[in-house]
Amino acid sequence: WEISSLPGMAVAQVNHSVTSQRGTVRGMHYQCPPHPEFKIVTCLKGKVFDVAVDVRKGSPTFLRWHGEVLTSGDGRSFVLPPGLAHGFQTLEDNCELVYVHGGPYRPEAEEGLRPDDPAIGVGWPEQVVMVSDRDSMRPLLADNWPGVDL
Repeated sequence: WEISSLPGMAVAQVNHSVTSQRGTVRGMHYQCPPHPEFKIVTCLKGKVFDVAVDVRKGSPTFLRWHGEVLTSGDGRSFVLPPGLAHGFQTLEDNCELVYVHGGPYRPEAEEGLRPDDPAIGVGWPEQVVMVSDRDSMRPLLADNWPGVDL
């Protein structure tokens, strides 16, 4: 995906995160309508396995995931259009990411998927050593979960 394919989307917020322990998984987060957002993720320090999961209702890639390794200094970023959940696993200690968001954070619009949900089956490259309570306590997807209607 290219930013030029996201008409009318402007940068609204930039966030910086620090994760200290290798093997930590954070995510899988997304914003629901009427506040969907694109994200651009860049690794400033360390190395991460960055993952997007398609949660768009009716999408031909619905609930499929894609991962990319991002390393500080590699000059690469991961662009996620609206309707994709985002998460990552640290592949080194002391990783830092910067996120460029196409919309401001709206707590009432935040949703997420469990990183270990078998309906998605993300292939985390390392043993998962830590997941926040917020992320690990999300319910598993029901068999008939329709997705997000953008």
